[in-house]
Amino acid sequence: VGGAAVTAGGGFGLGTTSENLAGAIEGELFEVNEMYPAYLAVAEAQSEQGAIRSINYALAAEKIHAAMYTEAKQAVGEGKDYEVGPIQICTVCGHTMVGDAPEHCPVCAAVRKAYVAFA
Repeated sequence: VGGAAVTAGGGFGLGTTSENLAGAIEGELFEVNEMYPAYLAVAEAQSEQGAIRSINYALAAEKIHAAMYTEAKQAVGEGKDYEVGPIQICTVCGHTMVGDAPEHCPVCAAVRKAYVAFA
């Protein structure tokens, strides 16, 4: 089975589950701490309001992804499966959450029906 590296620097399929999750966390944190802040600075300097909104949406989603990967890595480290319920993703901004979709997205204020559930 081959692995793949992604632009953000994370690797997938290159090692154990724990190692792969560590790579995923590293990639998400790179996006949160370096990539999107740099993009945001350029968008703000150019007063690109649409880009600013999109980058802020992506930044919020990547923080959630990093937390979910961290929870999964902790479960694996304890010899457990990462148990999650349905995962909801806002189709407007990418907000990702476990459980029932909220009445309004906490990131972009989209209504509940904007969420798509993945079991």
